[in-house]
Amino acid sequence: MSVGRIVLSAGVGLLVCALAAGQELPPTRPTGPVATCVTFECHGDVLSGKVLHRPAAYEKCDACHTLIHAGGHVFELTVPEHQLCLFCHVQTHRTVVHKPVADGECTGCHDPHGSDHRFLLVEDPAGGLCWRCHPAEEFGSKKYVHGPVADGACIVCHEAHSSWNWKLLAKKPQELCVLCHEDVVARLEVARHPHEPAVAGRCDTCHDPHASDHPAQLRAGVPQLCFSCHEHAAIQRLVESSPRVHGVINSEESCTACHTGHGSSMPKLLARPLLSLCLSCHDEPVETPEGRRLTNMGTLLRDNPNHHGPIRRADCSACHNPHASSNFSLLVKEYPQEFYAPFDLKNYQLCFTCHLKDMVAIENGVGVTGFRDGSRNLHFVHVNKEKGRTCRACHEVHASKRPFHISEKVPFGAGGWEIEINYEQLPDGGRCAPGCHEVQTYSRAAERAPSTNRAGSKAGENE
Repeated sequence: MSVGRIVLSAGVGLLVCALAAGQELPPTRPTGPVATCVTFECHGDVLSGKVLHRPAAYEKCDACHTLIHAGGHVFELTVPEHQLCLFCHVQTHRTVVHKPVADGECTGCHDPHGSDHRFLLVEDPAGGLCWRCHPAEEFGSKKYVHGPVADGACIVCHEAHSSWNWKLLAKKPQELCVLCHEDVVARLEVARHPHEPAVAGRCDTCHDPHASDHPAQLRAGVPQLCFSCHEHAAIQRLVESSPRVHGVINSEESCTACHTGHGSSMPKLLARPLLSLCLSCHDEPVETPEGRRLTNMGTLLRDNPNHHGPIRRADCSACHNPHASSNFSLLVKEYPQEFYAPFDLKNYQLCFTCHLKDMVAIENGVGVTGFRDGSRNLHFVHVNKEKGRTCRACHEVHASKRPFHISEKVPFGAGGWEIEINYEQLPDGGRCAPGCHEVQTYSRAAERAPSTNRAGSKAGENE
């Protein structure tokens, strides 16, 4: 085929050379009138398709072809090829035009005579029409393929000829995805805290619209995907620099185990209320990478009604960083890991985030703590012993059956022996009979004037 010309006979090279030399070749078929081009001997396959181009169906070949050499059976297109289809098929070229359309290469996708596929397509879209130019390897080798891509239904999202939208999209990106994903729209409508790319309709910021090796067709695994936007966030720096990282971050779900990708009624895009979220994993014993076995917090909280203040507020993050930390158990501030340790205020930054330092640092406990005998601060007495005591020597840090979340028993020595505390609350004080000393009773009744070190703003909280 030469530009703008169709040669329907065999021996094209010989014919062209002869024509160039001005020679007449013997005709390859009778030169007299012929009723039709479509015969068993000639071009019989033109009408074999299930869908026929109207000129071909009516055998009006001269609508597109003009005979220019009867003896050589040579035909020329009635108008240049890139204009021929547009002679009948008016195309409105929008701002983004498919390259074959722009180049006038309609026959790259459509058969000009007939086809077994609608719109005279040269191949079934589900069987690989688009793959002719857009290699299937780009999508087919991926683990997760978008449904329309897998079905070859590219026109669900893309216009075939031209569009007003980027990438020949049928609608604006923020309108297109929601045509199928109405559930996302429903969640966003009630979400008090939407994810900014989702509410802006930039779905392809996180999702590959064709295929991906990651669940939900995410463009990358998490947390790397999240860090692609939050790369300067403190969370990324913390995770990358901390010796202790929350185990879920290194799991397959990673960030999505706790945060939703589109929107949430909870702050920070949390999937559910914080305490409920934490207990969704910590309702059974959990083993840390160091081999330490964490308590089943769900059972502990259900069986022990006196909860620590942060637990009552359902705020685990008051003490634990949910991402990473340099402290054991992902604590947000310093707290001794050892059960027995000499007391030093700087080692208890975690506790004194909420509790007054004076509660343990001064001898006069009036207005500072309810754990006193008269005005004698019994917290001060306990932590200033030669051996020293940590807060957990008497208190459960999460919950207990006793008032003030006082422990039932505590370990003694290295042999695994536990001693009972036997604490009992009294109307104006209390009594305890632990194995570490004889029965002791304290009463706040005999109070003296408060010292100049009194701090009353948090007294109620610390009693």
